[in-house]
Amino acid sequence: MSEQATEKSFGTTAVHAAKHDEYSSMPIYMAATSIVCRKILTVCVYKNKRGISMKSLRQALRAKIYIGLILMALCYASHVLAQTPCQITLATAFNLHSKVLDEERTIVVALPAEYEDSDAHYPVLYLLDGMQNIWHVVGSTEVLTRTGHMPPVIIVGIKSVNRIRDFTPSSVKEIPYSGGGGKFLEFISSELMPYIDSNYRTHPYRILEGHSLGGVFTANTLMERTDLFNAYIVMSPAFWWNKEEMAQKAKTFFEAHSTLNKSLYFSIGTEDGMGMRNELTRFVEVIQQHQPEDLRWEHREMDGEGHMSAPLLTNYFGLKFVFADMQLPEQLWSAYDNAAFLAHETKIMDKYGKAAKQSGENYVTLALGLMKEKNYDEAITVFKRNVEAYPLYPPNYAWLADAYEQNKDYAKALETYQQALERSMKTNYGQEEKYTSYIERLKEFLEDKD
Repeated sequence: MSEQATEKSFGTTAVHAAKHDEYSSMPIYMAATSIVCRKILTVCVYKNKRGISMKSLRQALRAKIYIGLILMALCYASHVLAQTPCQITLATAFNLHSKVLDEERTIVVALPAEYEDSDAHYPVLYLLDGMQNIWHVVGSTEVLTRTGHMPPVIIVGIKSVNRIRDFTPSSVKEIPYSGGGGKFLEFISSELMPYIDSNYRTHPYRILEGHSLGGVFTANTLMERTDLFNAYIVMSPAFWWNKEEMAQKAKTFFEAHSTLNKSLYFSIGTEDGMGMRNELTRFVEVIQQHQPEDLRWEHREMDGEGHMSAPLLTNYFGLKFVFADMQLPEQLWSAYDNAAFLAHETKIMDKYGKAAKQSGENYVTLALGLMKEKNYDEAITVFKRNVEAYPLYPPNYAWLADAYEQNKDYAKALETYQQALERSMKTNYGQEEKYTSYIERLKEFLEDKD
């Protein structure tokens, strides 16, 4: 941290787990999970002989893999927590002095879980009303990252001081302090962003997210400083501001931008009242009228949600929309191709940083489907990517080793089973005996072969 910032812990919860003992049920669950995963291929081959479509087979396979991976993840996490008391820190808050605003501003930063153990650079989500929204946004991003719907991101929340002053783009005589949005945007672009980029490993991809008057600021930022952000999430925007100034401004902006390589997500709750819903609709109609090339956008209403409850769902579905291209193309599931798979993985890492990846469920499901079809070379490619993306879990190496063995590359199979054993021992995973038996079997086979 620079001398400008003073740091403090924010949202820290101490987790003290009971002492692990030798009668823990973890090995039992691990063994059960292992049995489930070993049987998946046999079950699915049997089902396929009965004429089940590839799509139905894939859905069944994914469901079984998902259950297995959940069991492994829960057991692994429980096992680790049972041995080591730890702290779960939601975010870190610090004060940053702004010369533009002539005041101290509290900034709240939440880092990806693997940040300290990685050299990756991460996209940045800039979050207005940061102290209020950080709680649910961190939770949603964790779920979406874990399930492969978005890459890990750095979340930068800006605590509100005077929302009327900071978020409004114009001065309205009857509303004191209004019209300071330009200065606030200058603070973000000329002071906050350089500070974040200098002190954290940031990737160039940026998102801006704002609620209510913050939604007005977010939309106005798109039109005033189009270069600053790649994506915008506009939650329950107060587009009534200054006689619907934003909708009027949008007409000029979108008419002047026939091409706009951005992602825009708009949402509001159905309980927010027809006035605000209609005002948002009128803004969206301007986009519909002009339809700039390369613009991705979506407008959605959240059933049964009001002004203060809609942000939870808007953030969740907004991030899924922004990062929708993370998902494997359907073509790869129906007609797999190594080059297309690797090109997709390279594309998402180039766009969102090298930490971008599919869920483990997707990799394993795809690879086991290829194993079922005896496409071992292709399965090895996917399993290798799975190991690269999730290097801590011993079963990932065991799956890859099995693919090598089925492909008759016994030396690589032996080497990879040894890696599975090393990680099982390091993490107390409980599968050392099984992996050792595989290693001894392959050693004997290779000795006999020589």
